[in-house]
Amino acid sequence: TSYDYDAPLDEAGNPTAKFWAFREVIARYAPVPDDVPATAVPAPELTVPLRPASPLRTAAEAVGPWLVVDADRDAPPTFDELRHWRGLVFQRAWLPAAATERVLAVGEVRDRVQVWLDGRPVGVLARDHHDRTLVLPAGGGELLLLVEDQGRVGYGPRLGEVKGVLGPVTVGGVPVRGWQSLEVEHDVLAATVAAQAAGDDDAPAADLAGPVLAHATFTLAEPADLFLDTTGWGKGMAWVNGWPLGRYWSRGPQHTLYVPAPATRAGRNDLVVLELGIAAPVARFVARPDLGHTEA
Repeated sequence: TSYDYDAPLDEAGNPTAKFWAFREVIARYAPVPDDVPATAVPAPELTVPLRPASPLRTAAEAVGPWLVVDADRDAPPTFDELRHWRGLVFQRAWLPAAATERVLAVGEVRDRVQVWLDGRPVGVLARDHHDRTLVLPAGGGELLLLVEDQGRVGYGPRLGEVKGVLGPVTVGGVPVRGWQSLEVEHDVLAATVAAQAAGDDDAPAADLAGPVLAHATFTLAEPADLFLDTTGWGKGMAWVNGWPLGRYWSRGPQHTLYVPAPATRAGRNDLVVLELGIAAPVARFVARPDLGHTEA
């Protein structure tokens, strides 16, 4: 998530090379002000441990109920039917035991689904890979989906499209019914994690295994712009002092999230991370943004 669009001022409000080029060209034909923006200074660099606070499902169940929209339908309700307009939803149904592998098939995925069977991770269905099937291992129990809305377009033929898992959903050719949904209110969960976080722990931290909420604290002498380095993390979202920084993904191209100075404070600051995959147990703030490759 970045709002840096190669403009004359970058996401942090600092002048870019394009700003000076524009100024030079304009000065050939008209007066330009003597005042110029200050040159950007490196942001504070910090490294702090990032520790698991709660499994995402446990945290979500603590603040909201599992909902049943229509037990007879052959697909879970969409985000739009739940009136849950962004982020994540857990959805589940129960499968009878089977002695052999079966194929999970869906009509369409919008936009990404992580799948578990009886607590065991099975795989991911991704819209950008055109995934519609996944092999389930032998056995039965709770079929759990974590469905992610990766964003809505504001133009074109997909304007207004619904998000979620579109049916029919079948396992071994048999429709799956009895769906329940648990909305993930991630902003609420991030605030709860920060409020309940205990003091710093000196014990060695292990890699984070998602989906999990994690927490870190860091100290500043005064509020400052920061750049959170997401290198070594998988896929997820981050907040500083309750301020949503955006989403990150190891596939890039960007590897930092901008933290505006007004979101920080002198003294202790709280970082909350929602990691969906696997992440190194460390949070780093670096001196400058890394938005990936740029054309020469």
